[in-house]
Amino acid sequence: PKNPFWSSFLWPVLFTLALSDRGFGGEAYYTGFETFVVGNDKIVGTDSWVGTNLGQNLHGVMSEGLHGVVGIGNAGFIGGYATTTSTATSKTVHVRRPVNLDPVALDQEVLTFSAVFGIKDSTSASLIPGSSPARYKRDNFEFVIYNKDASPALLAGLQFDNTTLDTITGKPRRLIYRLSRNAGTGFFEYVATGFSFLPETLETLTIRINYRTNRWTAALSGVPIFQDLPFYSGAAAKTFGFAMIKMAVTNVATTTNYILPGDNYMLFDDCAVRTDAVALANSIRKPAAAAASVTWNQEAGYVYQVQYSSDCQTWKTDLANSSQTAATTESATFTDPTIPVPANRFYRLKGSSP
Repeated sequence: PKNPFWSSFLWPVLFTLALSDRGFGGEAYYTGFETFVVGNDKIVGTDSWVGTNLGQNLHGVMSEGLHGVVGIGNAGFIGGYATTTSTATSKTVHVRRPVNLDPVALDQEVLTFSAVFGIKDSTSASLIPGSSPARYKRDNFEFVIYNKDASPALLAGLQFDNTTLDTITGKPRRLIYRLSRNAGTGFFEYVATGFSFLPETLETLTIRINYRTNRWTAALSGVPIFQDLPFYSGAAAKTFGFAMIKMAVTNVATTTNYILPGDNYMLFDDCAVRTDAVALANSIRKPAAAAASVTWNQEAGYVYQVQYSSDCQTWKTDLANSSQTAATTESATFTDPTIPVPANRFYRLKGSSP
């Protein structure tokens, strides 16, 4: 195994040994758009942001006075906020800010992307002329992860569906889909997560990727949408280039082939990228006349071994179930099964990455 990391426990005194020589992570990028000029197309060209569909009024920066969400200041937007027509023919519109990291090479294998976002639904201005029953122009919005190759490769993403309608209410079901590569077919597909998002409400999206184990987790305002699923199954390099913020337009004028976005849009703010090495946060508990328990934070796919000693010189690994490969990223506990309970025993924990 690569990069073992250690913590040790002495009952009744707790101490921690130095971890292996690993880099310390931290924030690689952040913006709240406060220094950006307000207006259409004002994201692209500022702070190394790039994007598509310039001149179509399909992305930009809003002031608090424009978006109306008190207390957040400026925020980015993508969608039909300022237009209901377009002369563009591409069905996708996006902005992105390259960060270009190789978390495993940095020995900071966990990368976290987070953003505050909310989706404003289309209004009557986006009714499709002549539709019966009346139908709105609506679009889908995505956060999509690409690697840092010269020609960036798609790795995974999340879609917030504002187009699929409830058959009873006629309103969007606001479903969340996971964009993943099917290892069997080699094609990317949208997989339902079983979760939905709130309309016109700011929520915090957190995407956590362990590039060493190739697993990822996504949460919405602290609630997991999925956890420890395979991240990317293809041959492209597993690095982080950028998180693309994207609108997928679903309406096209049949006579001109121009895209016709609704006036729905996604507001996004506080975009952040950080990396971290996996480390152990741990404790020991020894109730009177009861067995000692060791608790730590485990990472899915990593191997953990609890060792014990009577003298801090000779360490043993023969306690039942003291070695385990973590199936999920969460807190774990091992309780010494020895009977009778030892009066004095030392413990240490070794964690090894795959």
